Amino acid sequence: MRGPLDFALPSDSIRDLARLSVLRAAGFTSLAIVMAMMGSMHDVALALRIGACGYLILGLCLGYAAARYPHRQRIDETEVWIMLAPEKRPALSVARGLIVAAMQGELYEKALWSSLLAAGLIGASGVVLLVRAVAP
Repeated sequence: MRGPLDFALPSDSIRDLARLSVLRAAGFTSLAIVMAMMGSMHDVALALRIGACGYLILGLCLGYAAARYPHRQRIDETEVWIMLAPEKRPALSVARGLIVAAMQGELYEKALWSSLLAAGLIGASGVVLLVRAVAP
């Protein structure tokens, strides 16, 4: 049940749309990385290293995009602005700060996730190589 003070602020919908935008892009990239890993599954250690390299590159690209995001010239051409319903769009001067903050936060967060996943895949590759060396 919604109360009289229970409403969604514009920043909440902007944050949700920023999350959707970044997750969609990172998800499609992850699909490509997983397909490359599956193509090299004949050597599990190699597949894990390919995945680690792919996720490391994704993390670097997301971090770079986050660092460059405040320098965007036209905020009204961003995916978040386009996905916002016209009646929920704040003034451009207000929206710029909200969209930049939301997108930067999401991009940095997903860059961290991607980098941690790359580290995990490198570790798993090391374990596979160690087991291969020890096993008869």
